[in-house]
Amino acid sequence: MEQNQENPLKQYFRQFKIYIRIPSGTSYYQPGVVKFTDKGEIGILPMTGKDELMLKNPDALLNGEALIEVLKSCVPAVTNPRALLTNDIDALITAIRYATFNDSLETTLSCPACDAENTYKLDLQYALDGMEFLEKEYTVGLSDGVMVTVRPHAFPDLLKGLHAQFEQSKLARMVENETLTDEQRKDMLGKAFKELSILTFDLMLSSIVCVTTPSDQSVKVTNKTHIKEFLYNIDKLNIDKISDLVKEINRIGIKRTFTAKCEKCSHSWESEIDFNPVNFS
Repeated sequence: MEQNQENPLKQYFRQFKIYIRIPSGTSYYQPGVVKFTDKGEIGILPMTGKDELMLKNPDALLNGEALIEVLKSCVPAVTNPRALLTNDIDALITAIRYATFNDSLETTLSCPACDAENTYKLDLQYALDGMEFLEKEYTVGLSDGVMVTVRPHAFPDLLKGLHAQFEQSKLARMVENETLTDEQRKDMLGKAFKELSILTFDLMLSSIVCVTTPSDQSVKVTNKTHIKEFLYNIDKLNIDKISDLVKEINRIGIKRTFTAKCEKCSHSWESEIDFNPVNFS
């Protein structure tokens, strides 16, 4: 009989701490991915102890399971985390940390003027309050009149990026091994550079929604095999145009820069804020 009774401790369960809007707005996703409030917001719960342990598991972070489980736990309005854009994931993860710890993000930077090290504590609310929002569509025109429509990176792209960062950090430790010869270091670095180039190309390809030709704008090429062949056969100037737009839209969302001031020489400069989910906990 007791199993059917409502838990008398339910009133002490965690409650929504904050509500936020996400960079993609309310109309980007298909039905069944996100449930918004009437104000177009999403409620954020603080993490449980289990959630925090998940984020300290390197394997679970790299295969995406940690982020998925934490998003399901702390953002119940998101019913399909794998469908989210990375812009929205960054905003939600930052909001979860703020709701859990109400803390700041600590970062240490070297002054570009005098090389002195400075430690800054950045209020996470600052990053959320300065949020920017995505437009419905982003298109870049190439030199021959071809129009390329792109979108921000999605969850699978985020995982590829996390794997790449992990491999790069592992490589950095390996090349410091004093037992390696210069030739071995050269081979390792060459292999890593090749793998990074392939990853960069794959991420660009995944961000392209369609390509429209100037001869017939009613025809939108969406076949990834055709688009891949197209990318392999256009010049660097046009590749850079696509790459620059993809990079630009992937930065839209939470505020990622702040004005730093050196305590030693008073020099001021704009600096990046690292919101890497791997460094979340």
